[in-house]
Amino acid sequence: MLVVDELKKNDPQLRLVALMLVIGFFVLLTGLWWVQVVCTKEYQSHLTTQAYRTIRIPAVRGKILDREGRVLAENRPSYNLCLYFDDLGDQFKAEYKRILPLKIVTTPAPFWRFWNRASVTTPKLAKLTASQKDALGWQARYNVANRIAATVGQQMGQTLAIDFKKFAAGYQKERSMPFVILPDLNDAQIARFEENYSTNLGVNLQMQALRTYPLNTTAAHLLGELKQDKSSINGEDSDYNYRLPDYRGATGVENTSDAQLHGNAGTEMVQVNSQGYRQSADIGNAPQAGQNITLTIDLDLQRAAEEAIVTNQRAAAHAAVVVMDVHTGDILAMASSPTFNPNDFAQGISTEKYAQLQQSTGERNRATYENYAPGSIFKIIVGLAALENGLNPNEYYHVQPNPSDAAHGCIFVGRRKIKDTAPPGDYNFQNAFIHSSNAYFITNGLRAGIENIIRMGKKFHLGERTGIFPSQEAKGDFPTLDQVTADDWRAGYTANVSIGQGAVSVTPIQMAVMISAIANGGTVLWPRLVDRVEPQDATGGEVAKQLPTALVRDNLNVHQRNLQIIRAAMLQDVANPEGSGTAAALPGLQICAKTGTAQVQDEDNHNTGHNYWFASFAPYQNPKYAVIVMVESAVESGSGGKISGPIARDVYKAILQKSSEKLAMKK
Repeated sequence: MLVVDELKKNDPQLRLVALMLVIGFFVLLTGLWWVQVVCTKEYQSHLTTQAYRTIRIPAVRGKILDREGRVLAENRPSYNLCLYFDDLGDQFKAEYKRILPLKIVTTPAPFWRFWNRASVTTPKLAKLTASQKDALGWQARYNVANRIAATVGQQMGQTLAIDFKKFAAGYQKERSMPFVILPDLNDAQIARFEENYSTNLGVNLQMQALRTYPLNTTAAHLLGELKQDKSSINGEDSDYNYRLPDYRGATGVENTSDAQLHGNAGTEMVQVNSQGYRQSADIGNAPQAGQNITLTIDLDLQRAAEEAIVTNQRAAAHAAVVVMDVHTGDILAMASSPTFNPNDFAQGISTEKYAQLQQSTGERNRATYENYAPGSIFKIIVGLAALENGLNPNEYYHVQPNPSDAAHGCIFVGRRKIKDTAPPGDYNFQNAFIHSSNAYFITNGLRAGIENIIRMGKKFHLGERTGIFPSQEAKGDFPTLDQVTADDWRAGYTANVSIGQGAVSVTPIQMAVMISAIANGGTVLWPRLVDRVEPQDATGGEVAKQLPTALVRDNLNVHQRNLQIIRAAMLQDVANPEGSGTAAALPGLQICAKTGTAQVQDEDNHNTGHNYWFASFAPYQNPKYAVIVMVESAVESGSGGKISGPIARDVYKAILQKSSEKLAMKK
């Protein structure tokens, strides 16, 4: 070998160089042996304990806008005051040593201390079991965290304390994540923290996007509410070690359009040590923001509908208003009372507040999710069925007087007497319609036959959902042909159906579809709530998606003459001084309506109140808007015209004002 050959030469310098090379190779080989053999287990342990953790980062939720681009739901930055466990390791150890229990050990003095035989006492650490050491460790960590929280709270002018159970869960399960001790700080709190505590370790601010509804209770049932849900959506990676707080839509548009609003979560890769503390972090995939949803709702009409309920009834009234474009199916307003503030859910509603909300039934969307007896507004369908079956609208029917109430009429179906709100006398179709004569419509309902009434109702798809909120909509009740042709079906049941009682129940949104079909010439539309979906970042190249309008569900296929007879009678119900809907009359607008009053009974068939209806459209000559009002009330002497009519009038006022403003802008 070259080295050996050089060593044989009598050259001290070469021998020195060769010797150094040999020593170097020996050191390298020794080091390699040490790393690969001696320290193998140590490095394997190090690789096991120094691992990466994946964190799911929620995307920013899309906005919800009204038809003119006004914000109904958006996001704002929220700053949470958080503990960072990685910064507190030394403090945890120091506190652990401080609270270690001591015991006093007494020993006799040594024999050579004959001048002082007093025993010697010395403090020593007490011997602890493994479980005692573990409990002491938890106490030490909690002491440090709670002390920091108290100090920060004092400097911010408020009392802060940490719940031990929440602290223990956070430290044990998500040690590398920030632990929130005070959520959603206001501007004053942020300023005080930055001024007094910005240089101390262990606590800092964390920013997250928080859902906010700037108009508070406005359109609350329509927009819906959120629920906390950290789970992955369809098509998204589900293998995460940790998940930051995220939300899903629970009701309303937040629910039905959640796939568009939610966006796609991102991933952060965090390296943690053997104790679970964060060492470094890298962003894997950046979150992709959700899309914006533009609704068909007109904010001005939405506010007008909600204010009309409060003005004419009260904030706690059980009521609903639906405004629908009769030609496109666009929902322009949908109000339900009592209401709630969706911000309470986005920010975490308290148990007490949620209990109050449940007691007031404020979460119920009465426009879509409650079944109501329609009362006399169902006479529109009965009348149309009778006209299609050959009823002469000019033929008079005599309403006999009620033996126990001479001022009102009645009708006997078998031995059962049914009261009439109309006075006794002779009535043709229009007069019976505006006086809402029970006797007239029961008689002609029986003549037309229950099968024809049911067939007509099925053309409007009664007993079926409209699809506006697929999982949050009642379908109502409506008999089938099999039921009404069964042997146990009685004439009294037909009489009940003919005046909107008995086996029939509907929702306000269904009645909006029905009135729209009457107004537009017989086209039954799918109601439409979402107008378009568009990206939050318009510069990204993604194109907005316009949803189709005027989606036809069915066609009544009835004579236009009969629809015109119905529309003319509805006009007179408001315009004629004897009509039941005169309380909604408004100068400058021909409103067509049918009022209704339906009894509400409990399980023992005792009357507990009434449903007061006002089903309408306007203008008469060129129908554009359908306005449905329903009020639940215990008032006994009321009527649909008196109770619900004024609410509809105020909504039509807002429509007139809106139309005038648009006309002025065009000029």
